[in-house]
Amino acid sequence: MKILKFILLLVLIILIAGSGMVYLNRSRIFDYSINKLIENLLPDYMEVGKIELDLEGKNLDIRDFKIRNPKGCRHPYLLEVPKVKAFFSQRNPQEIKDGLEVGDAQLFNPVLYLERLKDSSLNIQHMEEVFKQKKKVQVSSLKSKFFGLFSYLSSPVKRLEDLIEIKPVFAITNGTFIFEDCYISEKPYRTTIENVQANIKLSMGDDFKDILYLDSEGSGVLNGRNGQAVEWVSGYDPTREKLTMSNTFHIRNLEFMHFEPYYDKFSPFIFKQGRAGGELVFNFDNGDIGSTNEIRLANLLLEAKEDHSFNKFWSTSAEDLYKYFSSSSGEVVFDFKIKGPMDNPKFYLGSKVKRALARMTFDKITDVLLKDKEAPGEGGPSTDTTPGQEKSDLEKIIDIFKGLEG
Repeated sequence: MKILKFILLLVLIILIAGSGMVYLNRSRIFDYSINKLIENLLPDYMEVGKIELDLEGKNLDIRDFKIRNPKGCRHPYLLEVPKVKAFFSQRNPQEIKDGLEVGDAQLFNPVLYLERLKDSSLNIQHMEEVFKQKKKVQVSSLKSKFFGLFSYLSSPVKRLEDLIEIKPVFAITNGTFIFEDCYISEKPYRTTIENVQANIKLSMGDDFKDILYLDSEGSGVLNGRNGQAVEWVSGYDPTREKLTMSNTFHIRNLEFMHFEPYYDKFSPFIFKQGRAGGELVFNFDNGDIGSTNEIRLANLLLEAKEDHSFNKFWSTSAEDLYKYFSSSSGEVVFDFKIKGPMDNPKFYLGSKVKRALARMTFDKITDVLLKDKEAPGEGGPSTDTTPGQEKSDLEKIIDIFKGLEG
């Protein structure tokens, strides 16, 4: 995932800032500011407005951190973070050159823009084009590199992790995720998750060069509408060749008609109103998907479609599904599974829906057969009962199936 590169670069900025502070303070060379050092070391597709170091408060602030989007996107930036804040402490309170411990990093009001382009690709799929852009070499950058080389050669510390110990945990405060789909409609179709509060934890390799695992847990509000909550717990293994990750989403009170452009071709119905809550589980094991989902639908207003092209996606008739969905004035439980390779997954009804449909089918068969048995002039085998005692429904059903034997 390209987003992992961005996280690594953010870690790198914190490391450079902390290292620069140590070197500058140790060598007593203050004619090159830490901001200029960061500016010259950053790749061309990244921007940082300002770095602030508070030696007394032990704070490190990064202002206006941005990553540029590929050409042709609607927004100039893929990621904008107005403020990144981290806290540090000296390993040796008497000597800063002995190194720092950096932790409690927080991202305030970050905005992530994802775009689906007209060719169906995502902007992050084109980030390699951005990464290949080379930064123009400037005199100031050469001087900064010379200064960095001087500091490195004159220091007994030769590895970043010997100088800086960083706790790779990031807290996101009041974040926003924006997805604009230019493929599914002429006018970009926008979905947002706002007021995102999340924690990201990284397991990293030596020298901070690789991410071995990523855990994420958080919550947000769909399209900024109070009460429409989305919560998730996610784990991702980037070391596997094919997608390997676990995702559990809890949704509450979502007005799911917003997603009509995505579900319409699979749906047997036209939904005119409705709310959804429940749990969605999407796990991927080396490229294969295993998904078990249960959704509770309420306040439904729907009608059957005249076009039945959706039938190929379902293992039961639309008539049965319509009867099930429209049979209750309260919540309707709809559970389903998705299994198989990502490029050709199979959809299955869940156990609760199958049981409900089985009961409906059984009731329908029973009604028809009982009506036939009660028709005038017809008789058939039956179980023995006490004279004058009316048969139970179970006895009637047993009689029906006995009559079908042979």
